[in-house]
Amino acid sequence: MQKKFYLLFFILNSFVSILNAHNSKDESPLNIHEQIISKLIESSVSFRDSSENRSVEICEKAINLAEKEQTDSLLAFAYKTQGINYYYLREYDLSMTYYNKALNKFEELGNLIQAAKVLGNIGVIYKRRGEYNKALEYYLREVDIFSEIEYTAGLTSIYLNLGNISVLMGNLDRAEEYYTLGYDLAVKTDNLTDQVSALNNLGVIYENQDKFEDALKVYKKSLKNVLGSGNNTMESKLYLNIGIIYRRTKDYDRASDYLNKSFNIRKLKGNYEELLSVYNELFELALAKEEYINAKRQLGPMQDLAETNHDPGWLADVYQANTKYCKAVGNYKLALESYENSRRIGDSIQKAFDDEKYNDLMLKYDMDHTKQKMELMTQKAQIQSLELDKKNAWLVAMFVIMLLGVIAIVVSFRINKLKAQHKLMSLDQKVLLSQMNPHFLFNALTAVQSLVLDNESDKANLYLSELGTLVRNILEDSREENISLRKELDTLHKYIELQKLRFDFAIDFRFDIDEKIDLDEVNIPPMLTQPFIENALVHANLQKVENPEILIKLELVDESVIAFSIQDNGIGIEEGRKQSLMKEKKSLAMQIARDRIQIYNYKSKHQMKLDIIDLKHIDKENHGTLARFTIPTQA
Repeated sequence: MQKKFYLLFFILNSFVSILNAHNSKDESPLNIHEQIISKLIESSVSFRDSSENRSVEICEKAINLAEKEQTDSLLAFAYKTQGINYYYLREYDLSMTYYNKALNKFEELGNLIQAAKVLGNIGVIYKRRGEYNKALEYYLREVDIFSEIEYTAGLTSIYLNLGNISVLMGNLDRAEEYYTLGYDLAVKTDNLTDQVSALNNLGVIYENQDKFEDALKVYKKSLKNVLGSGNNTMESKLYLNIGIIYRRTKDYDRASDYLNKSFNIRKLKGNYEELLSVYNELFELALAKEEYINAKRQLGPMQDLAETNHDPGWLADVYQANTKYCKAVGNYKLALESYENSRRIGDSIQKAFDDEKYNDLMLKYDMDHTKQKMELMTQKAQIQSLELDKKNAWLVAMFVIMLLGVIAIVVSFRINKLKAQHKLMSLDQKVLLSQMNPHFLFNALTAVQSLVLDNESDKANLYLSELGTLVRNILEDSREENISLRKELDTLHKYIELQKLRFDFAIDFRFDIDEKIDLDEVNIPPMLTQPFIENALVHANLQKVENPEILIKLELVDESVIAFSIQDNGIGIEEGRKQSLMKEKKSLAMQIARDRIQIYNYKSKHQMKLDIIDLKHIDKENHGTLARFTIPTQA
């Protein structure tokens, strides 16, 4: 139904455009067709983030119309757009086919800028495939064209790409040359973003070559550009890089200064991986200074963050760090245990990686093998048709057609299997949501039962009335895969009002929503935020703290990401474990929420990221828990 609606909307929109074109005395029928093709291309690009397959379908219509009307300029752009569409679908062979068609058209038209950009796109495909020599070849062709027509604006990013390719090929000297060229051009064009990228890449090269003075020089130059720009992420990264160099050169006081600056920024952001990076470097610094008590102090938060966020890679690193610490203090038994734990986790990660790599190789093998079979059978058919007389030729042709039909069925079966897996993920999402509803209703009905037993009939009636409204909203939202952030917040408000009636102590709920966020444009899976509120109410033990409160905060991190935070001032994760609260009251809702985020990330190229942090790890004077997940502004 939704697909029909979008198609009807597009047809009406195109029809209005045609009427407007007819009303204009200066526009010819050819211009009308050009407008329709342009609308189709624009629509294809707009659907790319929400429905990649629909984007391909719309662009195919643009190509067919452009070929029919022989509008070569728009046809070239349609070919390029379709190449990008298939790249997003990871259909690299089809993407390459359309890129080559676009390249030929742009060259015929003399549009060298677009022709060069298509060459760069082809280079990106070869880079993604690991064919670095071919990627380098296409990047250099792009450079030659831009240099010839003196298109300086396009050269900066190409030089940075050439530097990246050179690093992947192990040629650091050549990479340094390209990064330097990119930086010089970025300075000339006043492109601050590319200046910072080039300087940071140069710093990494110098650091790997143990040219620490050169690395410090470019990192500090980059930091000077970043300061005051509002890019806190890059600022904290540069503080960290500079701190690492000072540690490696044994300038421990300066190392401590820069690492703490990085930590002070990252503790406010709540990204557990960034926090772990700083904790790890603070541990290495303390170990280098032989401050073993301080080193041990860093290991605790590191392990908590890795375990809380279920990150086996970081957990293996924590065990490796603990091995170093135990060796340094002479506890070789614990050092051996930590080493074995680290190796065990590392082996499991490697096995998962090998399994994935094996599956990819098998898929490629099957596709190549099928292709070879088809080519071989075609060749055999040609040879046999030449050798056989006319009387037997049709039998051979029938045999070949049957074999090709079998192969086509096998290939079709594999494609349908992949589609079925994708559909199964959507069904899993709905099943998880359906599990949420009875879980929520069980808690709600338990609260009603409690009110009835306490002879609070008026309060129970009010509770049931509010519950009915909330359940109706939940049922309506559960039909949709995603709902607007405004609808999710409305449901959350109703849920909170219900909880205020349930608990016999006052909780201060506060909302802090960034005014720059368009709540109607951003979509998330329904009932995703409720488990985090429930977790704070049930597991934070708020009745035992003075002035209990829960802060719900939405902030725009950048144009593509919104951070959704739920923070309570309860006892926190670590204290909860000590009191065995976490063991006795396992949160089913939280596990379902994690699974739903994981399914969302599998289906979407824009990822959600969940961090759960004990506030004690950020500031020892604080207590409580911060649950923070990112929401992409585009699905």
